[in-house]
Amino acid sequence: MLYKYHVALIKEQVIINDQYYKREEKPNNNEYKRLLDQYHPDQIILNTIEDDELNSITKEEIDITKL
Repeated sequence: MLYKYHVALIKEQVIINDQYYKREEKPNNNEYKRLLDQYHPDQIILNTIEDDELNSITKEEIDITKL
């Protein structure tokens, strides 16, 4: 199964949990809030696998202060 989105939860510069989502399951603020409440990370990073021929990855830090 191929995944489009990867969310890394980071605490004290260590990945404490990975979550993978299919194309139709792109995480939203409610999902980020749920993960924040459950794991209490310092950072949440969303990696998106692009549809180009190289399958490049776009990295985006989620602002947890606004959740």
